[in-house]
Amino acid sequence: MIPNEIYTLRRATIDDASAYALIVNDWIEKTVEMPHLSNKHKLTEMIRNAIPLREVWVIGQPINGYIPYNSDSSQISALYVNKKGEGHGRILLDQMKSDHKYLQLWSHEFNNSAHKFYKREGFKFKNRKDRGLDGIPELQFEWIEK
Repeated sequence: MIPNEIYTLRRATIDDASAYALIVNDWIEKTVEMPHLSNKHKLTEMIRNAIPLREVWVIGQPINGYIPYNSDSSQISALYVNKKGEGHGRILLDQMKSDHKYLQLWSHEFNNSAHKFYKREGFKFKNRKDRGLDGIPELQFEWIEK
């Protein structure tokens, strides 16, 4: 069971941008395959500008993960947690599933652990592209409510 202070699930505000950016920046720093295209300050500004344009959920107090959703494309733009295996990603994904009948996302091709997670959560592989925005090949997954 996840303690209540970690489980706190809520909509993100622009005040959450720096915590959100820290999670992304830490993942980039730890991931050899990721290019360092931005610094934490630039990430924070990008996120601060994007939050009002997306449905974004965060989990934890302090924030342990987040998931942004673009309703125009029915796409989850990202799913990051700072501690794998604690159920935060599933809780965030379940929140999206409860509100939407169709979801899609793109994942870096090298990120096999994320692919296993998405498949376990009912997503199916749909497509591949040679270059995402960061130049890395990506795989597309989709989920359709049954």
